[in-house]
Amino acid sequence: MARHSTAPRGRLCTRLGGFVLFGLSAATAALAQSAPASAPSAQGAPASEATVVSFLTALKQRDFASAASRFDATLTAALPADKLASVWDAQVGSLGKLTTWFIPQHTQVQGKDVFVVRMRLEQGELQALVAVTPETQQLAGLSFKPVPKATTVASYVRPASFQSVGVSVGSEPFVLKGTLSLPTGPGPFPAVVLVHGSGPMDRDESVGGNKPFKDIAEGLASRGVIVLRYDKRTFQYGYKLSNAISIDDEVVLDAVAAVKLLEARQDVDGRRVFVLGHSLGAQLAPEIAVRAKGVAGVILLAPPGRKPWDSLLAQMRYLEVPDDKLAEVEKAVERLKAGTLGDETLLGAPASYWNDWASRDGVAMAKKLSKPTLILRGERDYQVTEDDVATWRKGLHGLSNVEIVLLPGDNHLFVHESGKPGPAEYDVASHVDGAVIDKLAAFLLR
Repeated sequence: MARHSTAPRGRLCTRLGGFVLFGLSAATAALAQSAPASAPSAQGAPASEATVVSFLTALKQRDFASAASRFDATLTAALPADKLASVWDAQVGSLGKLTTWFIPQHTQVQGKDVFVVRMRLEQGELQALVAVTPETQQLAGLSFKPVPKATTVASYVRPASFQSVGVSVGSEPFVLKGTLSLPTGPGPFPAVVLVHGSGPMDRDESVGGNKPFKDIAEGLASRGVIVLRYDKRTFQYGYKLSNAISIDDEVVLDAVAAVKLLEARQDVDGRRVFVLGHSLGAQLAPEIAVRAKGVAGVILLAPPGRKPWDSLLAQMRYLEVPDDKLAEVEKAVERLKAGTLGDETLLGAPASYWNDWASRDGVAMAKKLSKPTLILRGERDYQVTEDDVATWRKGLHGLSNVEIVLLPGDNHLFVHESGKPGPAEYDVASHVDGAVIDKLAAFLLR
């Protein structure tokens, strides 16, 4: 999606990438979705979260008058209670009753607390954007869209050749729920831990209608590799985490614990335990391996090579975010780089978080690890580009145990598509390219 379509002047309803937006501008929604989802929540968010929860509770009870009573004047004009009822029923359709929800992401945009909400119904899921004005605790914007469900099993998955069992990763107070995909047979087998990209991701690394980690886990387990995936700390524990969260807290410590869990299993070949990271997880995979010790090698799927704020701005320019909103973020980035951001946040994340992220040198850690390293990037990936891979290529030049592969037609999720890439294609339920599974299996089994 290269452009964000905007409603004609005077209208209060806009479409953006499948969302129907009420009260929200397309620019606000675009900024909310481009924010670093892994960022800790901004001050004041718990009060706004309570407002969102009370709204969702009213929706669950189908008390549309009560739900709409939380709207500000602008949203009330766009979406009175009777229209809210019809919009809700149109979205729900055959999905059944709302059963529960969780809030995986929050950011601040244009003075609003904007929440991403995943709503689970009897027969499927919806995703919502909800904007709250902190000073009044009224809803200022709202959107819904269905979350597509994959209806097929990837061709490379052989369900009879493995089983899935639940496990726990880490220790109190942040014990994480996970899944082990175990090949049939006595073993021992090579094993790999999957480390997520940025954001409060579930164990499948669900994005729209795609579940790349589920595809990778089941594809590799079908080939004789044990795979461990788990819910990210920011996904499972949400607002128990504060603004002081670090990259260690968010990613590294839990990934190291996952490696140790694999190493302790009798069906795992302890000489062949690997770390596979995607996006942010790829940047951190060499550091995780160094700190876990004894890891046999690493796989980096779309590893960033630039500073995170440079990647953020590049993506916003690619998506053609309106000039005034881009300029706002550019000024915040300049203050961040100059050390003058103070108590302000950049898209909901404090300077400490951005600086911690920027300080992680994946190339230096890969050289320190000095173990077999496989780097994959999709040709159609607009989030991690050739500029990023060039950093790794230059930094690891001359090392004989490093392989860098470009996958034609693949996007950031390693799904094979065509045309100009954009976030709208992530909503289409699909599967990881079989060529990726081939490359991963060859690396892990040789």
